[in-house]
Amino acid sequence: MKKIILSIEGMTCSACSNGLEKYLNKQNGVINATVNLVMGNATIDYDENILNQEKLEKYVKQAGFASLGIFKEFKIQKQSKKEKTEFIIFTILAIILMYISMGHMINLPIPKIFNPHHNPIIYVITLLILTILFLIYGFDILKNGYKNLIHKIPNMDTLVTIGVVSSFLYSIYGMYMIIKGNYNYTMDLYFESSAIVIYFIKLGRYLDGISKDKTKEAIQKLVEITPNKATIEIEGKEKIVTLDEIKKGNIVIAKPGEKIAVDGEITERKSTLRRSIYNRRKQANVKNNRRKSSCRKPKL
Repeated sequence: MKKIILSIEGMTCSACSNGLEKYLNKQNGVINATVNLVMGNATIDYDENILNQEKLEKYVKQAGFASLGIFKEFKIQKQSKKEKTEFIIFTILAIILMYISMGHMINLPIPKIFNPHHNPIIYVITLLILTILFLIYGFDILKNGYKNLIHKIPNMDTLVTIGVVSSFLYSIYGMYMIIKGNYNYTMDLYFESSAIVIYFIKLGRYLDGISKDKTKEAIQKLVEITPNKATIEIEGKEKIVTLDEIKKGNIVIAKPGEKIAVDGEITERKSTLRRSIYNRRKQANVKNNRRKSSCRKPKL
């Protein structure tokens, strides 16, 4: 059995990670596969006599995602200035679209040129142009939804894609009828529905991205205080190994100035440890009634 961790691109929700995980576990030669949405990777235990990295990456692609190779470390990619600017622009466009399409229903003052009762053709063309902009903005959602439907692992994007495309095509038909002179279809257009659904999905992902960044920052701080390697004692000799190689029962040697690699019990000698958690609590002035009775300030 061999283990590999692949970096995965294209996952946007828990349905994506669950779908990929199920798809990988169905493949011949895969012993166990676990997909992490936040970290953006897939940990796969497989039979090296049947599979290799190339075949595993092919399975990932068949599932509708992309493999970026061996996962080395996660990177915190905060929301770029471009993404923020795009989001602000489309927020303004969403307000304009809703005002033009729904304003007349609640008697808001609408310019005569955009009024469906006075200029239905200009009205419908305006809605069409604004909706196309939102379809371009959410093309990644539509593309992902289509790919997952083709690969028989539908997710939230698939549901959104079906709803958006259905509303858009029906509205195109309504626009055709309006141009032919049947103005009764003016009130049966759903361009704004297609656009606003995409906008709210983008809004959710924008906020979710901020939450993920905070989670990754916390994980990164945890990784920074954990050493990559440790020294263990085997038959009286010291050997430097990675954390994955440490097993229950091994004797881990922590020399002065080194970080503690794993949890364990002190079996020989004594030392002074710096409790950084205590220091952070002190700096933050955390009030805890138990601390006086259960915690003592360590020697630094």
